[in-house]
Amino acid sequence: MKKYRVVVIGTGNVASIAIRSVASREDMELVGVWAHAETAGHLIGTDSGLLDLNEPNGIIITGNEEEIFSLKPDCAVMAINIRDPRAASAVNGAWYKKFLERGINVVSPSVPDLMWPTRAMNKPFVEEIAAACEKGNASIFINGQEPGYAEHQAMLLATCSNTIKTLTITEMYNYSSSPARAELAPSYGFDEDMDFVPMLSIPDVQKMVWGLTIQHLADAFGYELEDITCSFEKRPADHDIEVGWGTIKAGKVGAVRVRTCGIINGREAIVIEHVNRMTQDIAKDWPYTDRVGQIRVNIEGDPNLQVDMNVGVPQRPEELSYDGYILTAMRIVNAVPAVCEAKAGVLTIHDIPLYLPQSAFRSDVTFNEGHKICPPLKK
Repeated sequence: MKKYRVVVIGTGNVASIAIRSVASREDMELVGVWAHAETAGHLIGTDSGLLDLNEPNGIIITGNEEEIFSLKPDCAVMAINIRDPRAASAVNGAWYKKFLERGINVVSPSVPDLMWPTRAMNKPFVEEIAAACEKGNASIFINGQEPGYAEHQAMLLATCSNTIKTLTITEMYNYSSSPARAELAPSYGFDEDMDFVPMLSIPDVQKMVWGLTIQHLADAFGYELEDITCSFEKRPADHDIEVGWGTIKAGKVGAVRVRTCGIINGREAIVIEHVNRMTQDIAKDWPYTDRVGQIRVNIEGDPNLQVDMNVGVPQRPEELSYDGYILTAMRIVNAVPAVCEAKAGVLTIHDIPLYLPQSAFRSDVTFNEGHKICPPLKK
């Protein structure tokens, strides 16, 4: 079995899971982990296995870029947490080019422009990355949970359709177990005053994050969008809510609904919406599930179809954040072998085969009443 040499860039929730999953695979070898000196300098010099499972793996975290490049990996798993999507291209792009020009493949859950490059909003950026791929004869693959997995599921469901009135992708997550306020307050406005303007309430930001996915789906069906409309709603908490980082006081933002719609034939035809709550007893008139995490794909048409993918289990809501991070990490980690063997360039889901986990049914995983035992979230 070929073994791919892999480095992980980042030490946050997604990166930590990527580290332990790469280290446990027979077809990959974890050879290096990098941490940002300014935000995670305290981790430099420690064993990367301690980040997620508290079990040393022998790979010591470095803050030196050249040390990472000198390892000559086959692929880099990029998982730097960038809270402002408008900065993702600049921050990640510098890393992408350095790896690609050296002939090192890249997988990452960020930057929608590279997920759907033919419809990119920042075409010069995509051209720069494509040039780096050509120079180093390497590939880059961007994917994730939503955008990423959800539209893949939508296209699969649409193979069962004759005609479609509306295709809607809805993410419904209870984010109360999230350990970091800084991940949610600036983007969604959670725990802020009702007059606070979060990033995702800005139409141009919505279009950058989800508009490309809507356009890609329209392309797949053979349609040009007439317009993309955006809306943002929020609801205040009517009581104090205990969350992963503390307490959201009554009157602060406790639920949001972000809706981005592609218009075809004068109507909302392709819709991506996020309905996110900090407690299950708020905004029940919005799309609702009693699950703490769900991605729903609904097709109203001939026939009517709906697929619900549940994340986490109701009995253990504290697992939601962790399971969500695993989902995001595995969308890219599982793709590493396919990306390493693919043609050089900016890849999409249409350029590589369906990629599955390796040794998925191995016997060394601990389960408890049918559910895995998770390490505690780090606050």
